[in-house]
Amino acid sequence: MARLVHKTTDGLSEEAQRVMRAGFHAKKTYAAVARDLKEIGVEVNERTIARRGQEWGEERRRRQAARDYVSDLVAAAAENPEASQVLGALATDALIADPDGFKAGDPIKVQRLNLRAEELRLKRDELEIKKRLVSTVETRLGLLEARELRAKAALEKPDAEMTPEQRVREIEAIYGIKHG
Repeated sequence: MARLVHKTTDGLSEEAQRVMRAGFHAKKTYAAVARDLKEIGVEVNERTIARRGQEWGEERRRRQAARDYVSDLVAAAAENPEASQVLGALATDALIADPDGFKAGDPIKVQRLNLRAEELRLKRDELEIKKRLVSTVETRLGLLEARELRAKAALEKPDAEMTPEQRVREIEAIYGIKHG
């Protein structure tokens, strides 16, 4: 955002502005920053440096708040909330920041975006259901394979160990067949 007020320090060289910002960043006193500037041949009033220091601090806090806000959004998205909830939160934040901002917006475009987010949520849910179904089928297949191995083992036992009737009963027991 462009400033409307011309400031004395706006005309400083890049080097002088760098020295001033470095002093603020290092938490030097305003007098120390003025001395650092004087060392490179630039004289700036200590009160002017104090004003710029306060502005620098406010800007830094504003930027940190914006970074924290974005980090919070990224963290929320990582926790996999509903897409429509994230959109709703963003819309609420935008409305609080600029109540007149939605007047110029296209409500149909917003609705399309909401519908798309809901569609993505449904597809994600459908994919999760399919994953659970595949897992269930794999488990059942494993159980059937285990039964088959047990039945084969019963059939492969030598005749001296079991009679044919005993084999049939054992296989029936393996497959859960009740013989009346």
